[in-house]
Amino acid sequence: MAAVNFELRSYQNESLSSLKRYLRKVSLMGAKTAFYDATSVPYAPAPFVDPEVPYFCIRIPTGGGKTIVAAHAVGVAAKTYLQADNPMVLWLVPSTAILAQTLAALRDLDHPYRGALAKDFGRNVSVMSVSEALSLSRPDATGGACIIVGTLQAFRVDDTAGRKVYADAGALMDHFSGLKPSQLERLEKVEGADRPVASLANLLRLHRPMVIVDEAHNARTALSFETLRRFDPSMILELTATPRTDPDPTGENPSSNVLFHVSAAELKAEEMIKLPIRLQTDTDWRKVVGQALDCQAALEDAAKAEEGDTGDYIRPIVLFQAQSKSKTDPDRLTPERVVQFLTDDKRVPREQIAIHATGFAELDQIDDIADPSCPVRYVVTVQKLREGWDCPFAYVLCSVAELNSKVAVEQILGRVLRMPKARRKTRDVLNRAYAFVTSRDFGETAKMLRDGLVEGAGFDRLEAAQLVKAHQGLGFEEERADYEHRSEALPASPGGSYDEVTAAIEKLPPSLKTRVRFDTSSREIAVTRALSRDDRNLMHLAFAKVPGAEKVIDRLFIKSNRIQATELPEGEKPPFIVPRLGVRRQGALELFSPDHFLDLPWNLAECDVAGFVKRFTINEDSKSGEIDVSEKGQMKVKFVGHLHDQLAMAIQEPAWSLPRLVNWIDRGIPHPDVTKPAARVFTQRALQDVMKAKGYTLDRLARYKYELRRELAEEIKTLREQREKGKYEALFAADAETFETSADLAIVFDEQTYAYNQPYRGTRTFNKHYVPIIGDLKPDGEEFRCAVFLDEHPKVRFWIRNVDRKPNAFWLQLSSGRFYPDFVAMLTDGRIAVVEYKGKHLAEEAKEKRLVGELWAEASDGHCLFDMPTGNDFSTLDVLLKSPSLGSPAAP
Repeated sequence: MAAVNFELRSYQNESLSSLKRYLRKVSLMGAKTAFYDATSVPYAPAPFVDPEVPYFCIRIPTGGGKTIVAAHAVGVAAKTYLQADNPMVLWLVPSTAILAQTLAALRDLDHPYRGALAKDFGRNVSVMSVSEALSLSRPDATGGACIIVGTLQAFRVDDTAGRKVYADAGALMDHFSGLKPSQLERLEKVEGADRPVASLANLLRLHRPMVIVDEAHNARTALSFETLRRFDPSMILELTATPRTDPDPTGENPSSNVLFHVSAAELKAEEMIKLPIRLQTDTDWRKVVGQALDCQAALEDAAKAEEGDTGDYIRPIVLFQAQSKSKTDPDRLTPERVVQFLTDDKRVPREQIAIHATGFAELDQIDDIADPSCPVRYVVTVQKLREGWDCPFAYVLCSVAELNSKVAVEQILGRVLRMPKARRKTRDVLNRAYAFVTSRDFGETAKMLRDGLVEGAGFDRLEAAQLVKAHQGLGFEEERADYEHRSEALPASPGGSYDEVTAAIEKLPPSLKTRVRFDTSSREIAVTRALSRDDRNLMHLAFAKVPGAEKVIDRLFIKSNRIQATELPEGEKPPFIVPRLGVRRQGALELFSPDHFLDLPWNLAECDVAGFVKRFTINEDSKSGEIDVSEKGQMKVKFVGHLHDQLAMAIQEPAWSLPRLVNWIDRGIPHPDVTKPAARVFTQRALQDVMKAKGYTLDRLARYKYELRRELAEEIKTLREQREKGKYEALFAADAETFETSADLAIVFDEQTYAYNQPYRGTRTFNKHYVPIIGDLKPDGEEFRCAVFLDEHPKVRFWIRNVDRKPNAFWLQLSSGRFYPDFVAMLTDGRIAVVEYKGKHLAEEAKEKRLVGELWAEASDGHCLFDMPTGNDFSTLDVLLKSPSLGSPAAP
């Protein structure tokens, strides 16, 4: 199989981790309790379906990569919840166009979607359409992951084609031979007989499919859920940008159970989408079209320069939104009329235009619009583009008529948001989307675009307010490679000598250093091409010790990018630079990480299995997943245990041998720090010792193989944590003097890279948060009070909510994992304070965090502070913030 190299974004990994945690809890608590435990939000069962079936949603905005998450979710659910190597998956999509795309991608051995499946199932993957599944062989159904891709309409019994799903099919007879009575009773029977109908519907019931519903907002009717009930699903995973969130009193169309929500800030920070949207309006539609054409030409010039520098090919495309025909209004701006204006008045070659509207389907004739040989630069439509059309080259939305419906906007707006190759460009003009709209009211148009981002693209309303920016007079004439943007003069000071400035330039990475020079006579910094945000942040770090450089660099960034006042936060802000903890090794300073206290690989084979042997016991009277519901005499809920039994009965497994069981267990336990031979030696010894100590036979262990694997995974995790903690403490005891902090290892907090899960929604206004939206802060509670304390403290100039596990968050290395403190503050004297709030009941558990936090502060020579207030007592933090600085703080 061809190697597929596709690295998931951090929010995609987070969504899968959230899924894994939830499904583990389902096995212990049931779907309803587990969901509330994970989200603190009430759970709504799927209508008509068994209420114990986990029914949940992962919400990812347009452009965020929902389908790759779905592909990885198959393996997560199979291992964590179904505990099966051969899951049956019913993958539902909203249209035949998307069906064809999904099938092609899942079958392509070089595609990331197939790579996601191969990661967990290797070559044992079958992908087929519903029509192909009507003749599904038993080996394909049981030999690995079996993915059946279809539309929900294909399964509706009231549809002619759908009836085949429920009809007797001779090709499927083999699946129903040798079934046990408990299996037969769950299946639909031939009328007047005891024989099960040899149908695809019955086959799905037999295998308890996991159901994945892509674009799930399209499948919310009672008929949709009634159709799913017919297949007795084991779980239902919805993926959508716009789930239903308002409750339905009838219960037939409940709100989606959103397990994980991705914010627009995360997509922006991960370079997945183009933002903000630059909006320009005019009352004359001809002028609006001309502005869009000028913008496209300027963007294409910038794209050619970008290709020369990076090799990335981009051909910016304009999406023209025209009006539909009307018998009563002959003056409407139909697609034909827009095309005529483009070709006759603007001299646009017809081959550069594709029309996709009623009576036209020119996009369907284009195999690959991203191919450099494709001439198309303009697409004319009315509302809907071809379903599934996805081209990151779409940069400009031009609406020739007054926008009168957010529905009309949301149909097309998401098409201009995707970032080409999901990677920010070195020219900021290529990191934005553009909208030109015929309108008499800019404010109303901006509101319509924001509504479209919320209703159609799945963005939060608080975020959307920040994502549409006014811009007049777009200009890109200064984008040529040799054009120099010059800063204002650096202030003359003892710390700003020529040597210090040139030393700062030398610290820059080569790609940026070649574009920057210092004019000694004028003391101006000159840079070719506009500075990107990354360029600006790198210059802030390099020039940290040059007095006054921060403002000069910021203004150079603003000037070179033609950023207007409407796009800037209020007030001037210094760069928020936070040094991280480093370790000095052989003269070089390295970011402190597990490499400094762990030798890899870890020889697990040398570890003692006695702890596992002592704890592992087979309880014949209970199966994994049984739940004792109440003390009122209600029956036990055995949903998960019964599910595992049903899946096991559907597969005829060969006899188990010790090497086969060892290999099966090892494949289900990730251990990147352990070699496969060492892991197998440990596992085999554990099995042999537990059989000897407790008299278990190999067949008996194999019967409880899932519980066995789970317990062995926990034992390996415990042994790993013990090893990491011992090595970590030994390093601190021996090498404390080797730790340092430095601007060379710093991060820069920046609105572009600040990511969070949910925006703060409280009524209390914060005045000192560094970026406009505060992430993941509840509107009450102890952490909220800590934020209020920082915001009101006279020594705090700015503070920022530091969000766990985000790419540009501040962290410190622990023995096992990373520590993300709650808040980072910039003080009025330039020092940096890191604050981790702990409830009184958790203070004792946070000793390791306090240890590394205080070490980080001590290594900074007084330029950094750390405190861990507890129990609503901020007195120690107050004293720390008011403590005198050790002189004028140089760059940390």
